[in-house]
Amino acid sequence: MRGSNELTVAKITIEAPVASFRYPHFLVGRQPTYDMPPPSTIYGHIASAMGELPDPRMMRFGYHFTAVSRAKDLEHQHIIWQGSPDKLSPEESAKFKVWHKAHSLALAAAVQPTLHDFLFGCRLVLYVDPPAVAEAFADPVFCTNFGRSQDLAKIEKVETINLVEAEGAYIESTLLPFRPMRTRTGYGVTALMPRYIGPPPEREPEFDTYIVLHEMIFAGKVDDTVIARNSSKRLINTLGQPKEMWLVDPDSPGIASVHRAVIFHRFVTEQ
Repeated sequence: MRGSNELTVAKITIEAPVASFRYPHFLVGRQPTYDMPPPSTIYGHIASAMGELPDPRMMRFGYHFTAVSRAKDLEHQHIIWQGSPDKLSPEESAKFKVWHKAHSLALAAAVQPTLHDFLFGCRLVLYVDPPAVAEAFADPVFCTNFGRSQDLAKIEKVETINLVEAEGAYIESTLLPFRPMRTRTGYGVTALMPRYIGPPPEREPEFDTYIVLHEMIFAGKVDDTVIARNSSKRLINTLGQPKEMWLVDPDSPGIASVHRAVIFHRFVTEQ
């Protein structure tokens, strides 16, 4: 439901003690994590709650994500390959040859220690349009997790709220679209993230570039006396650019007389 100056959305608050959003191109040796969940992970959250793969063209999302800290631990990976002694040590290879005389082997496996990065004390405030998605999170079909299936999470609150338009806002702890935001702020880290992973069996991935923004930056009409010492933390406006309006969460903390903006993203490009 949309009014002339508001948008009704689902707002879901999820918390988890640990989370990991693995870089898809790192498999062995070390598994680093993104600082924030990629869009494909958000799509997985929604699909898990609904119990089916929804049409990615019919929804969009925004979020506010924070973590207390990050750390790393050592895990065991089980590497499996077609049966062969090639990957064994000389001692193991000798034992394998003796054993193999009496047994046939189709597959072989080895345990490999791997460093795994994770985030600690995670909190996600997820906004989804259309608001009907709130019904799925109120009674999810599958377990809620953050990233990996073993990183269980808890749905703290599900509600439907109205985002309101405002001339000013602050933006923090969220994803920004690389274009056009990269030319408007020097804050945030540029990251290539999986945007959407298609249905099986192909599971074709789509990637896009985003800005992972932890800092607070201001946009539009704000109380300049509050941010005078941080004037650089403003979005750059192109000369002659028409006045921007921001969708803000009126329940977010008020800072410099404005509220937190919700920046929406889509899982697939609109046709």
